[in-house]
Amino acid sequence: MRWNAGVLAGLLIGLAWVVAGTLLAVLGRRQRLTSTVDGAGGVGIIGIFLVVVGALTLFATLLLAVVPGND
Repeated sequence: MRWNAGVLAGLLIGLAWVVAGTLLAVLGRRQRLTSTVDGAGGVGIIGIFLVVVGALTLFATLLLAVVPGND
């Protein structure tokens, strides 16, 4: 496995997306449960999307790190 600057940056970016998405999903769920307004908690959907994007980023980064290439 290659641990160069690109791999570490990809892991950091993917982790940031996952953390931000989880935070938004939790906040959206809390807002939806406490509010009676129709459509409250829509930010939770954005959070779920960010978690998926972060997971895909982490997967792609780790995949590129283990695939042999020209070093």
